[in-house]
Amino acid sequence: MFKRCHLILLSILLPVYTVLAQTTLTGQLLTEQKQALPGALVELQSPSNSELTAVTTTDETGRFTLQVRWAGDSLVLSARALGFSEQVRRLANRSQSLRLTLAVSLTPLKEVTIKAPPIRREGDTLSYRVSAFTDKKDRVIADVLRKLPGVEVEADGRILYEGRPIQKFYINGADLLESRYNLASSNLPADAVQDVQVFKRHQPVKALRGVQPTEQASLNLQLKNKVTATGQGRLGAGGTPALWNANLTPMLFTPRQQLLDSYQTNNTGQDVAAELKPLGLGDFQRLREPGGFKPDLTGIQGLGAPPLATSRYLFNRAHLLSANHLLPFSKEAQLRINASFLHDRQTYTGSTRTRFTLPDGPPVTLLETKDNTRYINQFTTDLAYVRNVQRYYLKNTLSAAGSWEAQDGLLARNGPAETATVTQRATNPYYTLSNRLGLVRPAGGQRVVQVNSVLTLAATPQQLSVSPGPLPALLAPGGLASYDQARQQARAESFYTANSVAYITGRQHWHYTYSAGFSLQTQRLSSELTPLLAGPAPAGADTLRNRLRATQGRYYAQAGIDYKTDRWHLELEAPLSYRTFSATDAPLGARQQRRYLTPEPRLSGRYELSGLWHATAGAGFRNELAGPEQLAYGYLLRDYRTLERNAAPLTQTRSWSLNGGLVYENPLTAWFYRASYSFSTSARNQLAQTRVRPDGTQTTVAVADFNRGQNQSVSASASKFVSDWKLSLGLQLNAGLSRQPLLLNGQLTTARNQNGTAVLKANLSAFDWGNLEYTGTLTALRGRVGPEADGYGPGTSQQQQHLALSWYPAERHLLQLATDYYRSQGLGPAVQNVFADATYRHTLPTARKIDVELKATNLLDTRRYQTTYFSSFILVQNDYRLRPRQALVSVRASF
Repeated sequence: MFKRCHLILLSILLPVYTVLAQTTLTGQLLTEQKQALPGALVELQSPSNSELTAVTTTDETGRFTLQVRWAGDSLVLSARALGFSEQVRRLANRSQSLRLTLAVSLTPLKEVTIKAPPIRREGDTLSYRVSAFTDKKDRVIADVLRKLPGVEVEADGRILYEGRPIQKFYINGADLLESRYNLASSNLPADAVQDVQVFKRHQPVKALRGVQPTEQASLNLQLKNKVTATGQGRLGAGGTPALWNANLTPMLFTPRQQLLDSYQTNNTGQDVAAELKPLGLGDFQRLREPGGFKPDLTGIQGLGAPPLATSRYLFNRAHLLSANHLLPFSKEAQLRINASFLHDRQTYTGSTRTRFTLPDGPPVTLLETKDNTRYINQFTTDLAYVRNVQRYYLKNTLSAAGSWEAQDGLLARNGPAETATVTQRATNPYYTLSNRLGLVRPAGGQRVVQVNSVLTLAATPQQLSVSPGPLPALLAPGGLASYDQARQQARAESFYTANSVAYITGRQHWHYTYSAGFSLQTQRLSSELTPLLAGPAPAGADTLRNRLRATQGRYYAQAGIDYKTDRWHLELEAPLSYRTFSATDAPLGARQQRRYLTPEPRLSGRYELSGLWHATAGAGFRNELAGPEQLAYGYLLRDYRTLERNAAPLTQTRSWSLNGGLVYENPLTAWFYRASYSFSTSARNQLAQTRVRPDGTQTTVAVADFNRGQNQSVSASASKFVSDWKLSLGLQLNAGLSRQPLLLNGQLTTARNQNGTAVLKANLSAFDWGNLEYTGTLTALRGRVGPEADGYGPGTSQQQQHLALSWYPAERHLLQLATDYYRSQGLGPAVQNVFADATYRHTLPTARKIDVELKATNLLDTRRYQTTYFSSFILVQNDYRLRPRQALVSVRASF
C-alpha cells in the first residue's frame, strides 16, 4: 500500500521524472599525521563535462557523506583544503566508503583577501550576511530585508519565506514581540545586526523537536554583540501645513532580558498602527476565532485604502506608546510583557463611483462624494509566562484589549434617481479578554503529552445614525415619502473556548499523533433599527429588531501520521468532527438547530528532488458551519444604503482543495525560485439574494439555495543576488480565477472574475557614488455577470512604477531623487499620476550616527489618485484627495 502511495505522490509532483539509483559515498579525510581534517571541501563531478553533482564539507572528525543520482558508470571525487594538496579520484558509480589522506602543500601568497559569502547554508539554516546587502542609505533592518533573495516582504511588513508567512521572529534567539515584529524591523538599526537567519522546518517548542516535524520557517536577527543597547530617535518639523514627526525607540538585548520601548507621533501620514499589526502565521487562525476580530455590525460608507504609501493620502494626528519587555522569571522561565496605546484622528476625502452589473437590465451607476473622519483609541496588553526547555514547555498568555472608535461621514450622492446629502455618525467600541495555555510534557522516549486551552470573552456595542432617513420605501413610518433619521443600535457579545489534549509518539521515521478536543461558542446579538421623525420615536416593526441567542460546538477526535526521511516528509491528518448549532430569536419566533458528524481529512507532502530542488503537494476536505455572527433574523442597517437580513439556515460549506508547488534554492549562486498552484471548490446551502434599486441602495436577504463556487490561483517568483554588483533582482507573478453564483434582482446568475499581477524589483549598489532602486507593478482585473457566452465586461488595469536614485556627492552626504508613476484604467478615461520626492541627508562625523535630513515630498503637487477593483457584480472606482507638497526637516540618531 505504501509503495502505491509513494508512486502516486511521485507522479503528482513530477510528471516527467526518471528514477535513478542513489549512490551514497561516505568517508574520512586525514592529514599525513593521521589527524582528522575538518572543514575540507569534498565534491562529486561527472567525468565527461565536470558538471557538479554534489558538494559537502567535512565535520569535526573529518567525516563526510555525499548522496547523488547519476546514470553514468563512474564519478570523479575531489577533496581539498587550505594548506593541503588537492586529491582527485575516479570512482565506480556505487555506494562505498573511503579514507583519503591529504599532503601538506604550502604556497607563498603575496596577498590574501578572505571574504565571507553573502549567503551560507548550514543544515536547515540560511544565514544572510547583512553587510553584503547594506548600502549607505540603509538605516533600519527593514531596508535590508527587502533585498534578501528568497525572502519576500509585503507592503504591510509581513515577511514570507517560500511564499508562506514566517511563524516566529526572533532577536538573538528570543521571541520578544510575538507576531508584532514590525516594531523591531522598522526601528532596529541595520548596523547592529550581523546576520539574518532563516530557520527552515523550525519547531519553536523545544520539547517537540524530533517528535513533531514541521515545514514552517522562522527568522532570527543575530546581533553583532551579545549585549546590545541600541535604537533610534528622530525629531522632525516642517510645512505646509504645520508638520511634526517624532520617534523615540530605545532597545536593550542581553542574554537574560530584552526590551523595546517606543513613543511615536506624527501628522505626516505615517500609519504607526501598522507597527502593532499581528503578522505571524498563527494569527490567521486566531483572527478566525470568535473574539479574535471585531465584527462590523454597522458603520459609515467608507472610502477604503488605496495601494499607495499612507504618506501620500492619509491626513492624521497619531500618537503611539508601546512597551515590550522580556524578563527572567527563573533560571528556565521568562515573563513577557507587551503593552501599547494608540490614539489617532484620520481623515479621508474623495469620491466613489460604483457600477452594479445586473442580469435584468442596464448597469446602475452611483457617484458618492465622501468626507470621512475616524477617531481611534486602542489599548492592548499581553502578559505571558514562558518556560521552553527540552524536557518541559509551558506558555500561558493573558491578553486584554479595548478599542474606542467613532466615525463621522458627510456624503453627497448623485444617482440616476436623485441627488442628496447624507450625514453619518457611527460608534463601534470593542472589548476582549482572553487566556491561552499551552503545555507539553515528555512521557519518556519519543513520547509527549500536549495540552492546549483557549478562553475568550468579547463585546461590541455599536450604533449608526443616518440623516435624512435612508430607504424610505422600506423604513419610513406610516407610508411617508421621507423621514428625518434612522438609528441602528447593535450589541454583540460572545464567549469562546477551545480545549484539546494530544498524545504524540514516534519511532525512527514515523510519528503518530492522537488528539481529542472540543470548542464551544455562544453568541448574543441585540439590535434595533429605529426610523425617527421630529417628535416621539415611533415603535419599530419586529423585523427591525434582533434578540438572537446562538450556541455552536465542535467535538472531535483526530489521528495523525507523520513520515519523515532525508527526502520525504508526508503528513496525514484524519479528524472526525461532530458539529452542533442552535439559534433562537424569541420575539420573532425563529429557531434552527443542526447536528452532524463529518470527517475532514488533510494530506500534505514534501519531496527533496535534490539538494537544491524540492516539491510540495497537498489536498484536503472541510465541512464546516459559518459562525453565528452571520445570523440576523431581523434587519440590520449595515450602512446608509445597505439593509441586510439573514434568516436562512446557517451556512454550511463543504470545500475540497488541492495545491502543489516547486521550490529551487541555491545559496551558493544566490538563486531562488518558487512556483505554486491551488484549486478549491465549495458547495454551500445558502445564497445571498440581493436587490439593487435604481438609486443604488441594496437589500440583501439570505435564502436557502444549494450552490457551488470555484477558485483557482497560480503564483511564481524568482530572486537573485549578484554579489560583485550588489544587485538584488526579484520577479513575482500571480493570477486568479473565481466563479461564484448570485441571486441578483430575482435572477440566478454567475459572477466570474479574473485577476493578474506582475511585480519586478531591482536594487543596484555596485558603485561608491550611488544606488539605484526600481519597482514596477502591473495589475489587471476583469469580470462578468451572466452566462459564459456573454463574454467579459470592461476590464480595469493599474500600473505602478517607482524609481529612486541615491547619489553620494561627498563623504557623509546623500542626495536622493525618487519618482512614482501611476496609471489607472477603470470607468471612463485613464487617470495618470506622477509624484516626485527629494531628500538631502548629511551624517555628522560623530561616534553615534546622527543624520540631519531635509525631505520634500510631492514636489509636483499631485492632488488626485484613482484606483479600481471588482467585487462579485460590483465595480468600484475610488478617487482620493492627496496630501499637498510639503517639506520636513528632521534629525535622526542611532543609539
